Amino acid sequence: MRARIKYDVMSQDELNYFKGRIEDLLEQRGIKMNHPALMEALEKAGCIIKKKQVLFPKEVIHRALEAVPKKFTLYSPSGEYDMEYPHPKGGFYTRTCTGAPNYRTADGQVHYAKLSEVEEWYQLTNEMEHVDFVTLPSTSGEEVPPAAVDVYTLEQALKLSKKHIWIQPYGTENVKYLIDMCAEAAGGIEALREKPICSFIACSVPVLSLKYMDAEILYQCAMAGIPVQPCSLPTAGANAPVTGQGVSFVACAEVLAMIVILELLCPGLPVIATPLLFSLDMKTTYTLQSSPEITTGRLLCMQLFEQGYGIPAHSYGTGTDSLVIDEQNLAERATLMQMMAMSDASVLGGAGQLETAKTISPVQLIIDNELFGIAKELRFGLEMNDETLDYEELLQGEDGSGFLMSMHTFTHFKDIYRPELFNRDGYQENLPNGTKTFLEKAMERYEEIRKKTIEVQLSEEKLEKIHQIVENATSNLQPEVKGKRK
Repeated sequence: MRARIKYDVMSQDELNYFKGRIEDLLEQRGIKMNHPALMEALEKAGCIIKKKQVLFPKEVIHRALEAVPKKFTLYSPSGEYDMEYPHPKGGFYTRTCTGAPNYRTADGQVHYAKLSEVEEWYQLTNEMEHVDFVTLPSTSGEEVPPAAVDVYTLEQALKLSKKHIWIQPYGTENVKYLIDMCAEAAGGIEALREKPICSFIACSVPVLSLKYMDAEILYQCAMAGIPVQPCSLPTAGANAPVTGQGVSFVACAEVLAMIVILELLCPGLPVIATPLLFSLDMKTTYTLQSSPEITTGRLLCMQLFEQGYGIPAHSYGTGTDSLVIDEQNLAERATLMQMMAMSDASVLGGAGQLETAKTISPVQLIIDNELFGIAKELRFGLEMNDETLDYEELLQGEDGSGFLMSMHTFTHFKDIYRPELFNRDGYQENLPNGTKTFLEKAMERYEEIRKKTIEVQLSEEKLEKIHQIVENATSNLQPEVKGKRK
């Protein structure tokens, strides 16, 4: 057995109350949407349609939740980074930040992300041993056709990433192109269904509503059998109740509704509940990610899905409201990461992000990789038995000379975690060359990785087929239609 600290923020009675109120809300108010095909399918599955509201009777909710798979695997294009859920060791997986439009270069310049920087990003993420899957940065619409930003970025991800890819579409028509690209990379739609190398995100915004594009994501992914990580993005005090409890309640209701929708359309589809909470600073009207009440709210969400429903859950595990890599940044992300590591969360996200997830930084990515390594060690806890206690040696009492030469020490000294970028060598050892800071060591690792050759992960034939889809998307995608897209 392993002894670990765990943060449960609700008693069993409170957890049952929370679940009951969420199901009451979905049964009585439901979710607003305007997607005829999806609404027709949901009505056939037992939901109640009232104009543009979809109501979920509790019998329908429970029937859908019974179909959620207890075990599944999200695959990686390389086959080296497949992720089994639940985590075989009781740990969690991690991902990079999604959707950030700004790129903060290693020398501190900030601008819209370029395709060359997307290439750099995937070169770095392939080398991050504690980052388990990747997302799509938001490439600049000044460099690629604005209506096809996600399509062009996914092309780079499929070309370069060794790790599972989490996709956020930016337009309704884009969804089909994105699915087709993943299918080509996997070797066909059936191969993609059997071994999904990608999963999608659909977001419920505004409150208790699905825009047409996000309803389309749910519908298309369910039809294709592609895993989804349903996401809620409420901001406390703006489009959700101001309290940590209230914003968590809205987020969990929205995510649960999307899970029910997916399981009604495609029973057994892998899903990961993804409530991503924010709060509004009432003094500045600035959206915040790292306030303490929102961190506690995320713990509520993780406990609800992991313990209340037995569904893998996913939220921010790192991030900051600071614009730069400074003291506030490191304090906020260290607090957030350690709190979330002590929850039951299956995924912690946000590696590399600054400025409330608006900016990504390659140097911050390297720092977060190091911090995630520490957080994973904290989650695993300590195994408790006679061998780990060194009970027999202590019982014999032959320890007068200490434990430096003990066989127990020889067996376990490598178990002690040693972060690569941390300075543990002492002052004297650092005198000849000067003491390097944590940030300087992160910069050194960045430079070392950038000197390596970038590896292409797909054959020329697959890359050509994917690029043809990209060209078709560029030709066919039209300017956004009001009410139809994000």
